[in-house]
Amino acid sequence: MADNEGFDLEETLRALREADVVVIGFGWLSERLLVDGRSNESAGPYVRVVEPVRSPQDRVRQLRKLRPGFGDPESFVFFPWAGRVDSFVTAGLFERILDRCAGDQTASDDARAALRRLFELDREDIRQAIAGGEKYHTLYERIEA
Repeated sequence: MADNEGFDLEETLRALREADVVVIGFGWLSERLLVDGRSNESAGPYVRVVEPVRSPQDRVRQLRKLRPGFGDPESFVFFPWAGRVDSFVTAGLFERILDRCAGDQTASDDARAALRRLFELDREDIRQAIAGGEKYHTLYERIEA
């Protein structure tokens, strides 16, 4: 099911269900949501808000440091999300992330903490858009008499 801009929600849901690592980029935020669904005897899935990197190779190097008990991921997907964080949740994508964490309370808690952080970043972005800030510049300013 693709929208009028060519975005395929079903493909995204499938990637969140099956890919080893998924990184979601929100167009207006520099931070990314990293979902590493792999687990072993000592570590469960890993969900965090992370800083952007320059390349997929840099992300794999980052994963090696963050998840030393794991090899390189066999499947790695990056997708941009054009909507706000609430639309990401409404579309069922966050629920799919929680599904990947099922049975691991730490991973589920980390996913919820990451979502809270994304909402904080989103609210700050909206605040800056309204009040002005380092990311946004006023086109027209009021001239004081």
